[in-house]
Amino acid sequence: MRLLIILCLLCLPTLSQAACKGTDLRQSLSETDRAWIDNKVSEIPFAKGNHWIATRGNRRIHIVGTMHYNDPRMQPITQRLAPVVEDAEVLLMESSLADKAAFEAELPRRTDLIMINEGPSLIDRMSEKEWADLAALANRRGLPSWIAAKMRPWLLATTLSVPPCVKIDPKRLEGLDMRLGKIALAAGVPMQSLEDTMSVIETMNADPLEKQIREMTATMALMGGSEDDHFTLREGYFEERIAEVLALSELRALQKAELPRKEIQAIWNHAIEALLDERNRSWVPVIEATTGDHLVIAVGAAHLPGENGVLNLLQEQGYQLQRAQF
Repeated sequence: MRLLIILCLLCLPTLSQAACKGTDLRQSLSETDRAWIDNKVSEIPFAKGNHWIATRGNRRIHIVGTMHYNDPRMQPITQRLAPVVEDAEVLLMESSLADKAAFEAELPRRTDLIMINEGPSLIDRMSEKEWADLAALANRRGLPSWIAAKMRPWLLATTLSVPPCVKIDPKRLEGLDMRLGKIALAAGVPMQSLEDTMSVIETMNADPLEKQIREMTATMALMGGSEDDHFTLREGYFEERIAEVLALSELRALQKAELPRKEIQAIWNHAIEALLDERNRSWVPVIEATTGDHLVIAVGAAHLPGENGVLNLLQEQGYQLQRAQF
């Protein structure tokens, strides 16, 4: 569930630099923790970089790691990437602007994916202390506890991870993916979805509810969505070191969760497989089947690094990878 929070920060709507302030958590790491993260990152393929170019024969693909957060620093990046998008034959996104709008219109009608419609609510599925802690956090976020009690764990965790400073930003939806999509729309560049967003939500709900709740409560200490978390994420993203931020989040989950370390590691690995690796692998056939020699792929930055990251998977398909200016 902690990974889900990070992914939502990287891949869902967002915050503004002006409204949210904080401290970069990486600056106060102990030598032991710093060494653990450095060792972890050293083993990750394509650990740095938000803009890469994959070439194979006549085909040239720009892969851009996005953050679905508004931030003033997005503007010069958007300007640099505008010609790349305008020259593309297709812009591939996790969800195209049209499909995103259709999903947002359909989701309220699929209440089974966002609410617990049958059986006991979270109040009766959690221990008294666990529910009291969760209800208190919901109240601090302005979410009535009686509503929180009926929410699916993935949605509740996502909601509670967002600090108040995010919600007051009127331009919070202007992340890099949205900005590039608008450029493509204005230039008449076709947009195509890499996946069905509804299927992703169904994946989040695939595990038994009791397991989802256990995963959520296991990392409840990290669900506060502090401004320091957001600040660290933003700084890591603009430094093009998102793998480092993910490693930090994994370490904090292992250190702060109340469950045994082995179980927390299993929860983390399961989330990585379901929310990153499986999706990345499913995107490769879509990319390969897309017509055109000049493509742009804009996906959440967390999808780029790793053995099962988009970059390494394309390299395994015979593409040559080169880092480009972001």
